[in-house]
Amino acid sequence: MRKIILLCASLFAMVLSISLSPAMAQAWVGPNGSDANACTEAAPCATFQGALDKGNISQINCLGSGSYATVLITASLTIDCGAGNVGNIVGSSGSGIVIITSSAATIVLRHLALNGLSTGTPIQGIVTNSFFSGTLIVEDCMIQGYAGAGINFQPQSGRGLLEVSDSEIFGNQSGIVAQPASGQIASVTLDHVKLTGNTQNGLVLGGAGVVAGTMRNSVAGSNTSDGVLANAGQVFFTVEESSIVNNLVDGIQTNSAGSVVNVGASTIGGNGTGVKATSGSLISFGDNHMSANGSNGNFTSTTALR
Repeated sequence: MRKIILLCASLFAMVLSISLSPAMAQAWVGPNGSDANACTEAAPCATFQGALDKGNISQINCLGSGSYATVLITASLTIDCGAGNVGNIVGSSGSGIVIITSSAATIVLRHLALNGLSTGTPIQGIVTNSFFSGTLIVEDCMIQGYAGAGINFQPQSGRGLLEVSDSEIFGNQSGIVAQPASGQIASVTLDHVKLTGNTQNGLVLGGAGVVAGTMRNSVAGSNTSDGVLANAGQVFFTVEESSIVNNLVDGIQTNSAGSVVNVGASTIGGNGTGVKATSGSLISFGDNHMSANGSNGNFTSTTALR
């Protein structure tokens, strides 16, 4: 009987300990907030970093549009300013959002506007300086004016997933750069994304590892170099129902032996060269529209739709 009583007491203590453990919390920021506040809806903080510094935060919400300063993210987090609001991150002294994680994490960024002010300082909009693995989701965001990449995604261990949708990334050095470390994988999904007016490339599929994914219903246009450049150790990527237009050098270029890029139902026009397979494979599904390029270039092969 005594053993049963002790066992029950032990189990009760475990349940009590779990129930009293701190729950992951929401925090709030507002245009008139203060980082001295508790970051509640009634007493919001002034900056994203001020909210994170309270500790144990899993989601940051905005009470309204405002300037919420740069932020360092080290664990899973959602920052969501909500439909109708814009969370501004403006500054030229450091990258807008820096992500450094030591284990798998999920980062969700919604309704944000990042501006590097085009100062020439080599900073970036969103950068995973040391991203162990996990998922980065960017929705309904605008990123501009960075002398580095608008988004620089570089998983360091295992597989990293980058999902970008309904966003505009323009006027940076390059729009999106995916560059996994050797032996690692970056899965990239772009949907309704505009990569325009960047001083180098719109989309770069690079790094020593593997990049795989799709670009759909998107635009890579008016970039100074290439619209889409594939030069990673291995690339397995599909561009479909997208516009690759008015890029000064190439619309789409594969430039590594391990690159395989498929293109279907897309418009490729007004580029210096429409498609260019410097190395690797650049495959058409046979239903693309090519016009007004300096040179259309050539796909390495055409495969039938199935």
